[in-house]
Amino acid sequence: MKITRNNLSEVMFENEDARLLIEDVVTHTEASLYYYHDYEITVESALSVWNRAIGEEEQGIHRLPFLNRAPRHRECLCG
Repeated sequence: MKITRNNLSEVMFENEDARLLIEDVVTHTEASLYYYHDYEITVESALSVWNRAIGEEEQGIHRLPFLNRAPRHRECLCG
């Protein structure tokens, strides 16, 4: 499922910090984030996505960021 501001409540987050980081990415960047059901997005992975997305926006790069983890682990694939 693609993560948007409207469906953040359907995503499992480790805590509020992780949710806020991902919310900032989907609200303020051109990134597309995809979520595998029953996976909890950790602060570490959310921070990694945030750093890459915000850094690329600031540099004027408009390609989509990836958190390149294998879908078989049901992790967040962003891109």
